[in-house]
Amino acid sequence: MDIKLGQGVIDSSRVKVLAWLDKTIKWIHTNWEDLKVATNREKKETIIAIMILRKIIAGDDVSDYQKRFLKAQIGDIIKILFHISLKFIPLPIPLSAIAIFLGKKLGVNVLPSSQNLSR
Repeated sequence: MDIKLGQGVIDSSRVKVLAWLDKTIKWIHTNWEDLKVATNREKKETIIAIMILRKIIAGDDVSDYQKRFLKAQIGDIIKILFHISLKFIPLPIPLSAIAIFLGKKLGVNVLPSSQNLSR
């Protein structure tokens, strides 16, 4: 009896994971261009942040704006690493989506944001 119950749970989980993967594939197809733009933006902002960090380590002067930019970008990098780390938790539920939902409910932005590069 227990074996049949366990198999039912496994089958149910498998169906849920497959449905989630199907939704994920559709979402990526729909949002691919936005993903490319956001990834490219984060890459550029991270390069700028590394350049500012290099200035600080070298003892060069940095403006208050550069310090704020660096702090904000470090926050974005931490958010990205948080979402990546969720992918390594072996659960049949989309933890990133849950984290985003809960963050919105609590008023916390768990997604990387765009820094102002026009300065």
